[in-house]
Amino acid sequence: MTPTQTSYKEVFYGIAFGLGAAALDTLIDARQAEESFFAGITSHPGMLLYRMLFVVYGLLLGWLLWTNNQRERGLRSAMEQLRKFHHEYEAQGIVLHANLQMLLTKDLRLPAEAEALLRNAYEKSRELQALAKDRPEI
Repeated sequence: MTPTQTSYKEVFYGIAFGLGAAALDTLIDARQAEESFFAGITSHPGMLLYRMLFVVYGLLLGWLLWTNNQRERGLRSAMEQLRKFHHEYEAQGIVLHANLQMLLTKDLRLPAEAEALLRNAYEKSRELQALAKDRPEI
């Protein structure tokens, strides 16, 4: 199947279902009238419109399934992207926290203002790590 056919497979299945229902209805009517299948189609042209409703209903059902599946695929994709973001965010947070901790343990002889900024960044990195660990499970 081509990419277009696979992306709209629910619609194609709906149309096939409608055609199958119309064919089954034609076959049952032809058997009751003791006619052939093709004679059942040609002898009652008004019924052809009725049977086309089966195809329309099948198309509608297929389209509804397709839209529902598209929404579900989009949600799964968004959840996977969010999972990846959380994983990378948590990893980078650990690296940042470790680097800041290493800077604080070294005797760099920084001015008091710079050391206060470094300690503040270290505390903020701890808060970010806590947020990353407390994330809801998806």
